Amino acid sequence: MATSHVATPSTAVPHVQSFPAHAANAELAREALQRDGVVCLREAIGGDWLSTIESGIIDALDGGSADLDVVQRDGDEGRFSFSSGAWRTIEPFRSFIFDSPLPDLVWPLLDSDDLVLFYDFLLIKEAHSDSASTPWHQDHSYYPIDGFKVVNSWVALDDIPVESALRFLAGSHQAQTLYRAVDFDDPTRPYRHARAELPLPPVGAGDELDDEKMLFAPLHAGDMLVWWSYTLHSAPGNRLDQRRAAFSVNWTGDDVTYNDRSALDTYMESSLTAGECIVCDKFPRVRGAG
Repeated sequence: MATSHVATPSTAVPHVQSFPAHAANAELAREALQRDGVVCLREAIGGDWLSTIESGIIDALDGGSADLDVVQRDGDEGRFSFSSGAWRTIEPFRSFIFDSPLPDLVWPLLDSDDLVLFYDFLLIKEAHSDSASTPWHQDHSYYPIDGFKVVNSWVALDDIPVESALRFLAGSHQAQTLYRAVDFDDPTRPYRHARAELPLPPVGAGDELDDEKMLFAPLHAGDMLVWWSYTLHSAPGNRLDQRRAAFSVNWTGDDVTYNDRSALDTYMESSLTAGECIVCDKFPRVRGAG
């Protein structure tokens, strides 16, 4: 698997702009999200809720998640595990999504009358899952939806230093250009649901980027990143002696409709038709009057 570009960590590395996670900073955080395509809310999720997520991880890895992949790549000591759309079967995940402060932290950033749950995603890179890198991509490339009010709220479950942190291409969401989806296991081969008519992402493995354009996101457990689904980002494998785990929840706003293009089952719903609002049992409205 190709390795994403990794800059030499230093105090000069540009970081994603961050704010303490409380209501007084909501407007500043929204401005940073609009400008850069990503923002960090520090200490967004407290220890009790992190423990709730961890209890859900135990259930998910024990078979409670219907969509779970655990990958042990050749030469790696650690495994790479991920699960999506598990909130309907894993009660701790459901509780976190609906009952924690999470929705009320995200909703003001979306500038939307509604906040709709799209899906959840658990990501665990165990210590020395060296080759478990994530290629440059934008989330929206994988979705059967139209609209621009789509965000990922990505909660760090561990301290994540700059060496294993996500990287973002600042401002890459602003043109609202949709790029072709890439295969995470092997970016050199076509992704099975890729739209061939779309251009490839303008950055790839090994590309050197101007320091001013690439933002790094080192985090402490409980910090949360929020980014637009059109923002380009990547991540290296985990070469450290510690786990790198996160639980993310993806949300949509009031401009989003279903387009029924080919996608993973997590993002599809047979009861919806093209052009229709996506709110349904699978994608419930969590905030707003509807």
